[in-house]
Amino acid sequence: MSAGKAAGAATATTRARRESRFSALVLWSLAYVISGIVLATIAAWPVYASPRALVVGLVGGLLSMGVAFVSRMLRWSVLTAALTVAAVYLVAAVPLAIPSALSSVPAFIGGLRDAVLGVVLGWKQMLTLNPPLGEYQAVLIPFLVVMLFGSFVATMFALQPGRRAGVAVPVLAGMSVFGIAFGLTSTSGPVEVLGIELPAPREWAIGVAVFVTALIWLVGRSRLQRARALRVVAAANISRRATPIGLAVRRHLLAAGLLAVALFAGLAVAPASAGWTDRVVLRDGVEPMVLVQQQSSPLASYRAWFAGDRIDETVFQVTGDVGRVDRIRLVALGSFDGKDFHVSPDARFSRLPRQAPPGAGRASLAITIGDAYRGIWVPAPAGLAEAPSFAGERADALADGFRIDDDGGTAITVAEAPGDGEGLVPGDRYTVLADASTPADDEIAAVRGGESLLDADRHPSLVEWASMQELPRTGAGYLEAIDRLRARGYLSHALLADTAAADWIAALTSSDGYVFAPSYSGHSVARVEQLFGELVDQERRAGADASPEMLVAAVGDDEQFAAAAALLAQHWGLTSRIVLGARLEGAEEIPGIPACSAQCTGANMSAWVEVREGSGPWVPVDVTPQFAMLPSTITEGERLPEHPTVPEQPRSEALDPPEAQSDSNNDAPPLEDPTSPVLSIVLPILRAVGLGALALFLLVLPLLVLVLSKRWRRDARRRAEDTEVRLAGAWEELADIYADSGVEMDARGTRLQRAQSADRAAAVRLAAVVEQAVFAPHPPSDEDAAAAWAIVEAERDDLRSGPSRWQRLVRTVRPTSFAARAWPWLSDRQRPRRLDTLAVTGFTDLKKGDS
Repeated sequence: MSAGKAAGAATATTRARRESRFSALVLWSLAYVISGIVLATIAAWPVYASPRALVVGLVGGLLSMGVAFVSRMLRWSVLTAALTVAAVYLVAAVPLAIPSALSSVPAFIGGLRDAVLGVVLGWKQMLTLNPPLGEYQAVLIPFLVVMLFGSFVATMFALQPGRRAGVAVPVLAGMSVFGIAFGLTSTSGPVEVLGIELPAPREWAIGVAVFVTALIWLVGRSRLQRARALRVVAAANISRRATPIGLAVRRHLLAAGLLAVALFAGLAVAPASAGWTDRVVLRDGVEPMVLVQQQSSPLASYRAWFAGDRIDETVFQVTGDVGRVDRIRLVALGSFDGKDFHVSPDARFSRLPRQAPPGAGRASLAITIGDAYRGIWVPAPAGLAEAPSFAGERADALADGFRIDDDGGTAITVAEAPGDGEGLVPGDRYTVLADASTPADDEIAAVRGGESLLDADRHPSLVEWASMQELPRTGAGYLEAIDRLRARGYLSHALLADTAAADWIAALTSSDGYVFAPSYSGHSVARVEQLFGELVDQERRAGADASPEMLVAAVGDDEQFAAAAALLAQHWGLTSRIVLGARLEGAEEIPGIPACSAQCTGANMSAWVEVREGSGPWVPVDVTPQFAMLPSTITEGERLPEHPTVPEQPRSEALDPPEAQSDSNNDAPPLEDPTSPVLSIVLPILRAVGLGALALFLLVLPLLVLVLSKRWRRDARRRAEDTEVRLAGAWEELADIYADSGVEMDARGTRLQRAQSADRAAAVRLAAVVEQAVFAPHPPSDEDAAAAWAIVEAERDDLRSGPSRWQRLVRTVRPTSFAARAWPWLSDRQRPRRLDTLAVTGFTDLKKGDS
């Protein structure tokens, strides 16, 4: 190449670099990043279903893209750009993702803490919430992290020259995957396209859009690079061969073919792949709450509500739209181990959004916990539309600890209670929004039962009694069986008519002349079989056509009859569970367990059964037995009188069994908080300071590790046993110092050539010392190594003397020297200073003889 052409090429290269800041290639790359931001925001919409999510996605992505663009134009180091985007995150996190924290200064500080901790903990909070998440607490923080830092990294790579720009493609694709991985378990409804049923059109469209935009960007980027290379060649007066027409046609056909293959492959593969396996998202991997499984069965302590003074103590108070809700639920028990009913081990407890989507027919209730209750179960109606709004000093802790199972049957709060334990304590209050109750008896009456889900060998008396009823295996047949079960039972909450049972006996006596009959507690298989055995024996003796009062034989309360009804439902092939709670005024009146209005006491606590067919809606079925007709004693073979009288059951003496040991703390009196007033103020402050210090330490830890690594590297080089290694280490240490200090030095060539490119006298002296010592005929001495390291230390001190303290700190924690050795292409300054524009752009088709 002639001198004139070389000078022209150098001038063209300089002009191209100056114009590249606002070139078409840069604008094209920025447009691709914007399209990736839009697609990632669309993919995440079902997770949040809130306009705030659109603001977080679009604004967060554009902010970080702007930081990356400015850092590229001003040639900032990677560390400076990263620290800038981190600062932007801290400034924008609260206004964008936690707008509720802008109400006050303490709320803003708490929101800033959530923004820092949410980088690590926010993902778990998302997985414990049922979508759509809305703006609940700090659930938007993970999305902001993905959009802000993902867009920053994608922009930094997209603006890079050469092949490394392609890294932006998987980064932007990963941003779109966020909305799918943390999204709904179910996909969008199927649609028919070109005669093919597409099972997940929304997900398919997003995936194809991500692929197509990446393909268009890569193809367009290649054409823009080629055009720029041609302009450089023309400016340098370098002749070239024309590109064959066939090659250009093949390129266009290849691009169109890839696009068509992507579309048709998606249409063909999506329907088939939908049936390969069930859709699994990260949300499905969250385990049930361990604390729930540690609780004893609430049904086992059901009779405690009626013992002593607790029958008149307030469990909870309800105000608001009480007439539109018929029941308040405490807990749903869907698992039976042969001894007790428990919360199903397969239940998954998750958070509930604080803001419900619009809906009609909702009822608002205000609930206050009374003196008779404390525990993790949260009294609430079925069909909660949003998380309760807690009030009082413990509002934030109770809200943070609130969870609800996937069926909506049980709500809990795992917040620490004053003194000891977890959950609600007397005085806690909250407001709930729930769907109004609707009659559902017809839904279960019309269903058809299936094969028995019960082990007949384990429940012979139950199966025999059900067979004696000769009822159809339908929902209506099951309801008739429950009516007969209640009519042939007799209500009793105790074994002895002592002072502990006096109140409920007096209440029943005053209402309908009740006569006490003893009954054992418990709802194990043996106890339920005893109940059905008594019914079978009585019916066998009295005959199937006997009068109703002659068939009364089983004595118990809601504990035994709820267990019996739940097992009967399984025998009918229906799914069942037991629910503890209280009926409100809107429910059907049940003799023996009165409904409550504003105040629900122990006397109002009841247990009922909910049944359903398959995955249909749960239908409540009351099971409280009657108490108007006493059980009758019939001798086998006895002829029953034509006009029988109800015999009075003589009082039988029985030993009071020992009280059941239970871990439940429902009947424990409220514990006093032993914390002094001073500690109650100091401890939260210390906790906040500790969390802030921990967050600050986690932010500073990477920088501390980087500084220590540099020191360890320098000491290892300086203390090497071999003198020649120490000399080479001195040169490597100087090169790293220059990299971290921003001194440009070529990455290729001899030491002397590289030293001259740095334009530093110390580098030239050190290169000469090292070259002479390494290539001398005799081995280098310790004095040579000491002299080399003296030059390095003097140069380090000289570079530190000029800049400000902040600049010196930035150089100390700058990772450029590590990054340049691991990935030499990350730094522009590591490239040799030569005309390589054509090589970088991929155009090397020059005529021979032009160089």
